[in-house]
Amino acid sequence: MVNELLAPAGNLEAVKIAIDNGADAVYCAGKRFGARSFIANLSLEDIEEAARYCHLRGKRIYITLNTLVFEDELKEAEEYIDFLYQHVDAIIVQDYGIVHYIRSKYPDFPVHLSTQTSIHNEQDLRLLKELGITRVVLAREVTLEEIKCFAKVGIELEIFIHGALCFCYSGLCYMSYFHGGRSGNRGSCAQPCRQAYELLEDGKPIAKGPLLSMKDLCFFPEFPKLLQVGVASLKIEGRAKSLEYLASSVRIYRKLIDEFNHGDSPKVDQSRLEDLQASYSRETTKGYLNNETNAEVVTSSKVKHIGLKIGEVIVSNPRQCKIKLSKELCLNDGIRIERGGFETGFVVTRIIENGKMVPASSGTVIIDVKERVPLGSIVYKTSSSKVTKSLKDVTVAKIPASLGIALTPTSVTLSFDALGQHIEEIFDGNFEKANSDQSERIKSQFAKLGQLPFAYESIAFEDKEGLFLPVSEMNRIRGELLAKVEEALSSQKERGLRPYPFANDVPYCYEKERDSLRLNYDQKEEGYIADHLIDGGSLKKESFAFHLAEIGEDSIVSPYLGITNSSSVSFFRHLSKGIIILSYECTPENAVELSKIDANLGYLVEFKEPLMVSKHCVVAAKKGKKGKGCGECSRHHYQLVNGSDVMDLRFSNCNMHIEGKQIKRKEPQGLIPVTLL
Repeated sequence: MVNELLAPAGNLEAVKIAIDNGADAVYCAGKRFGARSFIANLSLEDIEEAARYCHLRGKRIYITLNTLVFEDELKEAEEYIDFLYQHVDAIIVQDYGIVHYIRSKYPDFPVHLSTQTSIHNEQDLRLLKELGITRVVLAREVTLEEIKCFAKVGIELEIFIHGALCFCYSGLCYMSYFHGGRSGNRGSCAQPCRQAYELLEDGKPIAKGPLLSMKDLCFFPEFPKLLQVGVASLKIEGRAKSLEYLASSVRIYRKLIDEFNHGDSPKVDQSRLEDLQASYSRETTKGYLNNETNAEVVTSSKVKHIGLKIGEVIVSNPRQCKIKLSKELCLNDGIRIERGGFETGFVVTRIIENGKMVPASSGTVIIDVKERVPLGSIVYKTSSSKVTKSLKDVTVAKIPASLGIALTPTSVTLSFDALGQHIEEIFDGNFEKANSDQSERIKSQFAKLGQLPFAYESIAFEDKEGLFLPVSEMNRIRGELLAKVEEALSSQKERGLRPYPFANDVPYCYEKERDSLRLNYDQKEEGYIADHLIDGGSLKKESFAFHLAEIGEDSIVSPYLGITNSSSVSFFRHLSKGIIILSYECTPENAVELSKIDANLGYLVEFKEPLMVSKHCVVAAKKGKKGKGCGECSRHHYQLVNGSDVMDLRFSNCNMHIEGKQIKRKEPQGLIPVTLL
């Protein structure tokens, strides 16, 4: 049985809509340290209210703290974590320094490792389990077959099932940082993957367009497959998308999961798919989950919301057009009309069918336009007025509860049971015998729940004396009980003690291992080799670790692991005594501060910009190759061009590396200068 449907929420209203429409949990961000810094996000007060709303309904809330944190921000981040510990169920984390702080200070606070850590192998999962990580949000590049194997490790797995895809392995993208000064790892990605590029083969153009723009993931057509692979959480992407998108996607996937859990076949039908497409959709793919590759995962033309095709223009004049509909059009729907280079979009305010205005139609209709549209134009629905209206009309099932009432001449005992909690309170009083049966009156008064989201399935009543209770006294007692209920249920959070083997600090390295470090890329071994002469002038081959599980006692730790603060240095010192190369994004000032605590830190002074690493291959896509291992990349020299930026393509194990210009930086004092060749 699937444990969780996880929904995005970019603000407090979205939290409530996601929960009311059937999400088991929501993930949100605060005003700092979230990977979608350009949206509203939640204030501290919003987080408290969102947590109350979720917990009162037996749901969960996770906060994303999934950016790299610099040393001068570390104290603020730690104080933020201290606050979150009091309110939310888990934190979604990218920075291993933040992982280290949480696991050391709060061993019962669940840590979910973000997809930004790009975990996609079993060895890393086993190590993370040993470190007490509760859940891993797997890289989007993993397949269903791999997930089935990963599930045997015994750590919770979370995967994306719907929404936008990154072209690059998450966390390994620096294009926005190097080519725009906006870091994806710091929450401000400028989405350069959505731009147009030209592909050169030996200097000659062979393709042009949005070559790096991924289709949106929509695993809906084969969703039943996902329900049997051992995944703890199924995640919808889209904290920056509309409330209509949120409501429709949550509702539809909720229905599929419930049908599966009840023993029925999930109804993967066309009408549900069309509801998903109307609210928001680029071209869609089932993605790497389904082993799709090359042209199957990148868009052919459009990089924005397409919507649902609903008809074609058959008559047109400057003020109106006639549309032959294939699907329903309603008043206040948003539509887009396009043909060739022409495109227009607006909200429909009048629908005429057979000379009469109608609220909706699936036939042939006339609508108003602001300009003449070409005959044969295709009409797409880009927003649904029905979905928008349903945001306010959603009926939320009440949560079952039971109430116990026991009266004596000197006390009232009320007991409340819901969501696995038992709350009992005794209220003192001085009550007289009644002249008539008061049981129904008393039960009715105590059964009022105000705004709490419960409904009593049973009320047990005990009154051996036949007592009379004034309405004012019953209101006071009931109010005090419900306040206790709200406090108890809204404060319950998921907690589970997990030992952390790195809780005790290890000594830092106080002496430099060497004065400089040069690493050469070995094409044959598909990895970096340290150019370090030892006895007899021979070359020492050292482990250059890109993944956690690769790190040995003397390994050189890769800059791709995002080390930007003293807490992350401490984390990796538990794994290696070797040189720790600081993140590509670590500023000179930040690096110098870190060198004061550890002398064996490397700082990149010469390297080619590592813009992206992708499982997708633009060469294979252009050549019409299906699957991996076609060998096309080895026959020519390939480059991507965007304006004045010319980027080389390098290929390793069927992963495509996009590399920019050569960078040279000043050597900061106290650090080991590192050159990557």
